[in-house]
This record gives sequence, C-alpha cells and structure tokens, in this order.
Amino acid sequence: MSPETMNLKIAVQEAEAWSRRLSITVPAERVKRTRGAVSDQMARNARMPGFRKGKLPSRVVEQRFGPSIDQETVDRTIQEAYREALESQGLTPINQGKVDRIEYKPGADLTFEVELEVRPEIELTRLSGFTLTRAPLETSEDDVTGVLERLRDERATWEALEGEGLKPAAGQQVSVEITPLSTDGEPQEDATPRPYRFVIGEGQAIPDVEEAILSLGLGEEGDFTARFPDDFPDEASRGVEQRLHIRLTGIERKIAPELDDEFAKGVGEFETLEALRERIRADLETEAGQRADGELRQQLVDRILEANPFSVPNSMVDRYLDYMTGHSHEEGKPHHHTAEEEERIGAIRATLRPQAEWGLKRTLVVEHIAEQEGLNATQDEIDSKVEELASAHGRTPSEVWLQLEKSGQLEVLERELTQDKVFTFLLGQNTVA
Repeated sequence: MSPETMNLKIAVQEAEAWSRRLSITVPAERVKRTRGAVSDQMARNARMPGFRKGKLPSRVVEQRFGPSIDQETVDRTIQEAYREALESQGLTPINQGKVDRIEYKPGADLTFEVELEVRPEIELTRLSGFTLTRAPLETSEDDVTGVLERLRDERATWEALEGEGLKPAAGQQVSVEITPLSTDGEPQEDATPRPYRFVIGEGQAIPDVEEAILSLGLGEEGDFTARFPDDFPDEASRGVEQRLHIRLTGIERKIAPELDDEFAKGVGEFETLEALRERIRADLETEAGQRADGELRQQLVDRILEANPFSVPNSMVDRYLDYMTGHSHEEGKPHHHTAEEEERIGAIRATLRPQAEWGLKRTLVVEHIAEQEGLNATQDEIDSKVEELASAHGRTPSEVWLQLEKSGQLEVLERELTQDKVFTFLLGQNTVA
C-alpha cells in the first residue's frame, strides 16, 4: 500500500451482501499536488498568441484555464483515489461504480461517495438433511413406437393424386394459387396469383384458407373471405378480413415406408427392426435418466436456497438477461428499437428475471461449494474427458482439445465436470427417495 493510499480516509457501508458504499476523503495537500500537476500539463500543451508553447506564466494559465484545471483535478483525483480505495479494501466491483456527493473547494479536502456492486460473499450453513424425490424412469412401447413413426414420417414421400373434382383431406399436401381481391371482388392492382404448397391440418395456413381449400375439388377455384385470427403473429393483421381467389392445382398423399428390417437398415447400421427398437429404447432410457438427474439437481438447489437464502446483484441479473434475450439494457447505448419493441423486450425481460436470478444463484452455490470442498475439475480430469470424447468420435485428443479451445467450449467442459463433482458430493450428503 502506497503512502498516498494510507492518507486516504475510507469508510465502507455494506447495504447488502453484494452492495457497498464507499465514503472517501482525499487530503487537501494531495489535491493541491494533483492540481499543480494538471496546471503544469495544461501550461506545457497550451498555445496562446504572444507566448511560446510551454512558456505561459502561471497567472495567465489560471485566468485562462482555471475552471478546466479544477474539473480535471476533481476527475483525476476521484479516479486515482477510487482505484486505490478498491485495492486497499480488497474489493472487486462487478459494475461501474456510481460517484456522487462530490464536495470540493480549493485548499480543502475533497470528499466523494461511490456506490458499487461486488460479487456476493454467500454463506451456506446447511447442505445436508434433505429428502429428494427422483422421477421414475419409465419408457413404454408406445414411446418407442412414437419415435419409429417420426422416423417413418421423415422418410415419407409424396404421391400426386389424380381425378377431376377430387377433394383434399387433412394430412394431404395441397398446391394452390391465391390472388388477393379488392372489396368489389376484382383482383387488386398489380396482383398476381402466388403459389403455395402445404399440408392441410398442420397450421401452415390460417383456418379460413384451409376451410376454403377443403371445399374445392382438384382443378376448381373460387372467391372467399378469410379472416386473420386474433392470435396471428402479425399484430397489424389480427381480425382483418381479406377477399381471396383460390385455385386448387394439386393434391398429394404421404407414402410412409413399411416398418421392417429394410427400413431399419436405411435408418442406420441395424440388421433388423428389433435392433433398431432396442437402440431407440436405450436412447429413450438415457434421455429419461438425464431428465431425472436434472430435476433432482434442481430440487437440491431449491432446497439449499430455501435453507440458505441470499440475493444476487441487479447488475449480474441484467447482464444475464442481456445474454438470454440478446438485447442490452445499458443506459447511454443506442438500442434502435421502436417504443413497441422496447415494451415487448421489457416484458420478456420481466418474465425471464426469476429464471435468471435462480440460474445465477445456482452458479454461485456450485462455485462456492467447489471452492470450499476442493471440487474444481483438475487438469487430469479435463484431459481424461477430452480423450473420452476423442475416442467416441474417432479423433485424436489434440484435435478435440484444439477444437474445444477455439470454440470456447473448453471452459464449458471444465464447468460441467466441476458441477458433476459438486452434485455427486451433495447427493451423497442427502437422501434420494
């Protein structure tokens, strides 16, 4: 600590676990020296008619630049004293401190206050004695069949149907030409038929348009009134009625492949349909286990937070919301949004705020326990995981390592390994029913 720092008078008020207010007094003698340095610098750089650069008399400098010297003195003194105060108090702010209550008169001490937020110092007094419930791992044959049906659907083809006057049905794919009409039933100026192709009954067209198409036979056409639903994505179109001329030009039905051994071979390296079923069943059970583990961890964090409540800094929550929404809230930065967009973004942020606060608390709990219990992922554990990933993907560990490092995923991997160790430790301290 420098002698200059020792001359500062610093008082720290702790409003919250993460909020600090510093009251700092800088001795008049130090302020005077800073002012002299500022004045000398201005005298060296100033240019005035009748004087050589750097040769301005001090009285001229005071007359010409006095207010500017005072302002620069205050700014420089506050900046230096604030930095030294943080160092002397061992504080690491997580936001830009807000300076206020500045008092300065020439020849007197300079005083000011700074409000800032620091990383919360949490205390977890209870981590054990909780009873948790693990969700049952149930994978039914219907679940397996459902996956098989989705695979069939993905590999289905479309067959054109023929027959004059043939009407479409739900699940069939239609081709239509739609022309907007004016209120008198004539085509709008410069309006041309626009082709569309979609599956009936999947919500790809508004209900009135689907109903109109279902009333037409293949090759037929007609004029219809379609009303945009009240929940239509484009707010300006909600409830609006539009006259349309619709012509049905094609109908196709879906042809899905048979569920047999040949289908299984086409999906992947499976010799039989039963082998494919077994893989699907195993994957579903793995996914169910992962969901159950996630729900169990969430229960555990909830119980820990209930037993050890603490708050998180608003600045941390706001930055997390910036990440979640992709929109910065920082004041002073141009946002380029309309008032309606700002209102919508604000509503989204308000909805997500509880989720953001919980996520940050979870992170702080995991980090605190990892540090307290020595559970941070070791380099050997990271190397072992990289080797495991490399083996699974037929690549060398060095290739996987470089890819993870370049993409920023190496830190993510380290955090995940640390989290796994922390939750293994916590689950060992509690009861899982």
